[in-house]
Amino acid sequence: MPTGEIYSRPHTGHHSRSGSTSSSRRSSLTRSRSSQRLIRTISIDRNEEVAIDFSDSELDLNKVNDSLQKLNIEELNDSSKPNGNTESKLPILSGLKVAVSSMNPKNPSKNEYIEIPYVKATLDSTLPIEYLKKDLLNVAHILCIRKWHSKNSLESKLNPDLLTLTKISGAMTNSIFKVEYPKIPSLLLRVYGKNNDAIIDREYELQILARLSIRSIGPSLYGCFENGRFEQYLENSSTLGRDNIRDWKTSQRIARRMKELHSGVPLLRSEIESGPASWNKLLKWLTILETRGKEWVTNDENIKEAFRCDNWEHFKKMIHKYHDWLYKQERTKPHLVFCHNDAQYGNLLFTAPVVESTDMVNSIDSSAASISSATSNSSLFPTSSGVSVEKIINPTKLEQSQDSKLVVIDFEYAGPNPAAYDLANHLSEWMHDYSGAYPYRCNSDAFPNKEQILNFLYSYVSHLQGGDKENRKTIIDNEVRYFYNSIIRWRATVQLFWSIWGILQSGTFEPEKEEPLQESVGPNGEIYIIKTEGTEDAVQPVVVDGEDGDNDDDDGVNVDTFDYIKYCSDKIAVFWSDLVGLGIIDETDCTITHLNALDITMI
Repeated sequence: MPTGEIYSRPHTGHHSRSGSTSSSRRSSLTRSRSSQRLIRTISIDRNEEVAIDFSDSELDLNKVNDSLQKLNIEELNDSSKPNGNTESKLPILSGLKVAVSSMNPKNPSKNEYIEIPYVKATLDSTLPIEYLKKDLLNVAHILCIRKWHSKNSLESKLNPDLLTLTKISGAMTNSIFKVEYPKIPSLLLRVYGKNNDAIIDREYELQILARLSIRSIGPSLYGCFENGRFEQYLENSSTLGRDNIRDWKTSQRIARRMKELHSGVPLLRSEIESGPASWNKLLKWLTILETRGKEWVTNDENIKEAFRCDNWEHFKKMIHKYHDWLYKQERTKPHLVFCHNDAQYGNLLFTAPVVESTDMVNSIDSSAASISSATSNSSLFPTSSGVSVEKIINPTKLEQSQDSKLVVIDFEYAGPNPAAYDLANHLSEWMHDYSGAYPYRCNSDAFPNKEQILNFLYSYVSHLQGGDKENRKTIIDNEVRYFYNSIIRWRATVQLFWSIWGILQSGTFEPEKEEPLQESVGPNGEIYIIKTEGTEDAVQPVVVDGEDGDNDDDDGVNVDTFDYIKYCSDKIAVFWSDLVGLGIIDETDCTITHLNALDITMI
């Protein structure tokens, strides 16, 4: 589009916009010169990976080397191949190529890499819908995504009118769409949020995705562009909801899958040496707030509203006080594993219906007593609960065979952390209802009770457990006790992490820029000139067929309309409650008059 051609959008820019059918606009935004398909290579240095070892000086934890074989994880094969063929035997995902550098084909462990199709283009999800569709099809074409690529053509030959874009609700970091076209496998389009540069390291995220790809974990990655990527859309899958994760058996299944993730992805030496990713990011984010948001943090009213204390300096002092206490409790260098770090229910899918066992129990509250008539004497469950630990730690073959239907997605925040942090994060997500009328709220009453936590932990600890069978029950009890107490200690870190995240994500600490004209670059180098005008001249919002498409804007979470400040304020209240309950600070250190404290009783 020539630089003189203009379309309008309102100042807020919160929603995707549908274009009018005015003949003054071009039907195509592309020009004849096509962007080139490039390749980004992500190296896989297996020599830097450290084998998983759950042994611990404080615990009698068993190594899981033998049990890892149950995961059916594809291991790297020996490099010897006839006729100088340097292809690796790693699983090759659609759209990705796993190869070995020709510089040293005899030692692939040092030279393996994944090739990711890449195009230097930007997709603007606020464009009028007919323009966005055209740009989207051309990016998919340039990336040579199977079935979406038109041979011997500079542009996509697919008809934009037949393309269906459905915005998926529940995402608070990116805009996510299901991309459908008749008789072609659907795609998942992820357009990165505007305030993510300080939150997510996209280069590290791609390295994570590469390491997961060689183990066939997560959806396939088809290709990237400047501000997003295309992924496999898991057809017929169903996203878990807030009630699903509370289900007694589903919670056990989630725990087992988390144990497999923690055990199945080795960390790099550099990740182990750098320490917990949660605190590394937190300390980095505090610095960003003090630099980019200097004016915001020096306004005490902002701190009182968002962080529920008197001023920024006092807030930092309390954070460091908690940090020092935590590391003293957990040792100087906590044991780290590969963690997802964002296992909320929106990132958990069932790829197919689960076949239920005949003894399926839906809830600890309604029918826990029917699980078994007796409880082991060494069980950490209250005697009155009537829960059989034996049934939890020895799931049927049918139960375990269904576990693979549970898939975790979205590894943007993945990295090294203590397992207790990842577990505490998932359990903390029980407090949220992102599809409700007030998705920012953090309901402390919904945090799992003792029996629900123990159900989760017994499943987590016992899964992949090897070693001496005679002492297995005692070992499991000891580990459950450790993780139960460690979750209480790390739980405040989780709330603090997402509180700071909320402020950064909102962008409220950055001064508004008056830019009446904005430029946006399309997939083929074309320039859009965006003129900000009044709402009376604005195009209408795009209507999509999302699961919340018929609801009002206030119903359910949306990356553009989510109230990050209120979310931060609610999360930080739980942070203060835990610190007061643990005796780390006094109630006068925060401005909350009535603390809704979670149970901090150790076992």
